[in-house]
Amino acid sequence: MHPLLVPGAWLLEGDYHPSGRPSQRLIGVTEVRPSESYPETREVEGEVRDAGSAAARPVRSSYHLDVTGGATVRFRMDSLPLGTVLTGEGYFDDAALVIRYASPDRRILGVESFVSSGHDELRSTGVLLADGAPVTSWIARLERVHDPRKHL
Repeated sequence: MHPLLVPGAWLLEGDYHPSGRPSQRLIGVTEVRPSESYPETREVEGEVRDAGSAAARPVRSSYHLDVTGGATVRFRMDSLPLGTVLTGEGYFDDAALVIRYASPDRRILGVESFVSSGHDELRSTGVLLADGAPVTSWIARLERVHDPRKHL
């Protein structure tokens, strides 16, 4: 099983590159929990904020990963900043998880990868496109932690 699909918490630190704006260093937490109703579903909730400002308002996100087979997942995201629902699919093994998704009208497309560099560390990269143009891209490091709030 890929480490991100195992319930737990991850401390995130990375660089986000919004198109047309300066790059931004972000920190945050990602928590993965099994769904109470569907044991094959992982509820993933994240919160990131500007690493350079303790007063920065956090941005929250949540998505669901349904483990649909020995190496496949179904992705669903309800996002307040995007104002849309993203759906997609992904593939995984013990070392890598790759997810691709789109809005229902296919105007928003994205792909993310999570590569394990040990059971307690992941590297994540991704890109989000709107109408074929890059909106943002990122590279981040996630480290498994027992009490994520201590680190923020």
